[in-house]
Amino acid sequence: MQENPVFSRQYHKGNVAEDLMEAASRILETEPVEELSVRRLAREVGVTPANFYNHYPALNDLLLEIGAKAFHERARQIAHIRRTSKTKAEAIRRVVHSYIDLALGDYQLFRILFGLIPDSMQHQRFRDASDESMGELVELIYGERIHDPADLDATRERCKAAYGVFALGYGLSRITVDGSVPFSAERREDMLRFVDSVVDGFIAGEFTGLLS
Repeated sequence: MQENPVFSRQYHKGNVAEDLMEAASRILETEPVEELSVRRLAREVGVTPANFYNHYPALNDLLLEIGAKAFHERARQIAHIRRTSKTKAEAIRRVVHSYIDLALGDYQLFRILFGLIPDSMQHQRFRDASDESMGELVELIYGERIHDPADLDATRERCKAAYGVFALGYGLSRITVDGSVPFSAERREDMLRFVDSVVDGFIAGEFTGLLS
């Protein structure tokens, strides 16, 4: 019987964990998280389901590893936005756009990052990467690193504007992507015009009188 090259490659190179993550990411490009299973991923990679558990305690742990990598990338993206934006208002708009683009382009990853998996902050690498991303957002808003993951009570108190920008980006992503706010055929362009008008209104304080 001819040797299965995929099965042989996994065991000889010892890259099963990475290949499981790559297989999951590939499936999530076109299918919801709910379609994933340990058995399916093992079959995609060419290992036994039992071998999956040599690398991840559970499917959610694999998903959180994917999320950790994505949060590291978001931290780099936010740092780039901070360094290359001419004004803080421009930087905030670009950060909010990044939430929209993530939700439009990789909605299952968006879900993994923002609340899909229970107790996600108990996963060390996911929590550290999430903190890294928030730290970059805080520096973008305040111009200094005042985000302290070891003292979240104090951080929430002194970093409210950063949490506000996060809430704005996340919330606008949800209501635009799920169709709560309808758009024409030029979906992304109309969407971003709407998003910019909301963001600019909050930056300028245009809605203050309506909320008093």
